[in-house]
Amino acid sequence: MSKMQEPPTRVQGFSDLWTTRRGNLSCIAVSLRAGGVCLYSPVENTSSRFEEMAPVKFLFAPNHYHNKAIAEFTEAYPDAGLISGELARPRLEKITSREFQGLDVLKAALPENASFLEPDGLKTGEIWLRVEGEAGVAWVVTDAFCGLDSGDNESGALGFLKTFPKYGIQNADRFSAWVRERVEEDAPTLVVPCHGNAVRRGDLKSDIAALLDQL
Repeated sequence: MSKMQEPPTRVQGFSDLWTTRRGNLSCIAVSLRAGGVCLYSPVENTSSRFEEMAPVKFLFAPNHYHNKAIAEFTEAYPDAGLISGELARPRLEKITSREFQGLDVLKAALPENASFLEPDGLKTGEIWLRVEGEAGVAWVVTDAFCGLDSGDNESGALGFLKTFPKYGIQNADRFSAWVRERVEEDAPTLVVPCHGNAVRRGDLKSDIAALLDQL
């Protein structure tokens, strides 16, 4: 087994979440109720970092673009199940030549404080995770939002990934309406994106609303 470097870091205030970065990309580990972890959006050249968190039971491709590390991670963790949303599955299976299971399989394994969010109005099959912790509610997102600052703190700005409005959104009105309703229900205090830094605020609603106003 290769030496693990730069092990995942636990997300402050959320005991079931860990992240690891390579460049501007993050892979997020979520603990499972019966032990082991699910890896949300595996990132290339980081598979060895999760060896001490084994067993890695699931590899979650959260939209149809986040697939480049699937081969590496399935080789490192051959017993891990591949998971995707229904909309993303056809393209993922075509590109990777592997079979993906549906969300229900992972849903049964998630801890009680974690659940899926399925944004409306998108065309990439993007699935988010909602996780409750001591620090409130965290949204783990794929391409919809990103951290704009390059530092390591969580006080930076939240933005849209540059390519997201064109390549990720199918119906801007539906997406905007869904997010506005959901953010009122959850009042998230932390957004953990796959691109850029996590962004933490006591109330992120106004930040997210301002972004939606740009669509």
